[in-house]
Amino acid sequence: DIGGESSAPFVIPNPKISERDLVVPVLQLFQKEWNDIKNKIVKCDAKPIISIDTINYNVFKECVDNDLVDILNDISACTNNPEIIKLLKKKNKFYSVVLMHKRGNPHTMDKLTNYDNLVYDIKNYLEQRLNFLV
Repeated sequence: DIGGESSAPFVIPNPKISERDLVVPVLQLFQKEWNDIKNKIVKCDAKPIISIDTINYNVFKECVDNDLVDILNDISACTNNPEIIKLLKKKNKFYSVVLMHKRGNPHTMDKLTNYDNLVYDIKNYLEQRLNFLV
């Protein structure tokens, strides 16, 4: 699971480097190195399963366009940018999706902690997101 942006409470994104510049070159290098290894040593078609931890449409699109990942790990459960869903359905490859639950953003999430029934509320939220994606 490769990610370039923290979702921890109170984290301030680094304005000097983009999430894309942190993750895409790493994934491209990994892909190149893996291809070199499998062609020289392993001689197989297998490849490690890689997930991208992002809510960013453009980052995920570049990964999809270059066949860099197999799984989308989205802490927003695809609510940050619903266009991501179109990407998941458009390509000729099956992508697994990890749906997460969060409220607010890193600056507000610590205050959004009131639930009627924590487990039930989160279960319902994730079911709604899953139904929306399907």
